[in-house]
Amino acid sequence: MGFSRNISLLALLLFLLGSCSAPAPDDTPKPVSATQQSDDHHRTARYLGNAGVMVQDGDTKLLFDPLFENNFETYQLVPPRIKGALMLGSAPYDDIDVLFISHAHDDHFAADTVLAYLQTFPQVKLVAPKQAVDKLLAAGLSDTAQVFSIDQSPSDLPVLIQAGDIFIEAVTIPHSGGERFAEVRNTVYRVQVAKDLRVLHLGDATIETEPFAVHKVFWGRQINNLVFTPYWLYKNRQRRAALDLYVRPERAIAIHVPTALSDLKNRYGTALDGVDMFTRPGEIRVLDTSPSAGQ
Repeated sequence: MGFSRNISLLALLLFLLGSCSAPAPDDTPKPVSATQQSDDHHRTARYLGNAGVMVQDGDTKLLFDPLFENNFETYQLVPPRIKGALMLGSAPYDDIDVLFISHAHDDHFAADTVLAYLQTFPQVKLVAPKQAVDKLLAAGLSDTAQVFSIDQSPSDLPVLIQAGDIFIEAVTIPHSGGERFAEVRNTVYRVQVAKDLRVLHLGDATIETEPFAVHKVFWGRQINNLVFTPYWLYKNRQRRAALDLYVRPERAIAIHVPTALSDLKNRYGTALDGVDMFTRPGEIRVLDTSPSAGQ
């Protein structure tokens, strides 16, 4: 006890001496990074990897294509730190409302991993094309899971889904790559996150204009406040013009960006200049009325 008391007195003395000699506080504002600023906001988009993003608006949290295992040695994997936090439900990846799957390719969806997640968090609702749901059922998905399975062709009318308080519209847009991926059902989601925030995730949407034109009424029915688009829809002026003509995003963030950014610059020159792209897992964008917020 005497030794502990002496240590305490010594610590107090050192503290008082340090206080007397310490310089006056510096009131000069310190620069704050975009990520640090974003953590103080409650309306954000957070990059996970490849086409994986999390959108948060207050207590509402949505995941898009968050759990996959294959990057084809080209795209960003979800880093172990972020994946671990997702699987444990650690903040900020806690209390997720809805998990969306765009399509069943390995760089967007891993049945075993998604199944493990849904078993850990049975309150999370899953919205996915039937091709992905079938793989989950084969892996052991329970009939009690909260699953919305979308069985839709590119020419079909939009599917409307009410997942709790969240209103969702879905259309199927062909997967990029033409006939090679003709059988893949790539689902585009428009999610009414709030009255002033409608989020679209285009998955691996085709570069062709016609499938977008088919759904012209769908795109124009609502203001598309934020669109997550594969980067290849910005690779040249014609593709960008089609996106602006039909989808008309108020703000767009490119996803599915290869890790070799220098190669993109060499291949496409200035085409991607000025395009907001998610390239580093963990990046955050503040979602407000300013298109440049958080960049």
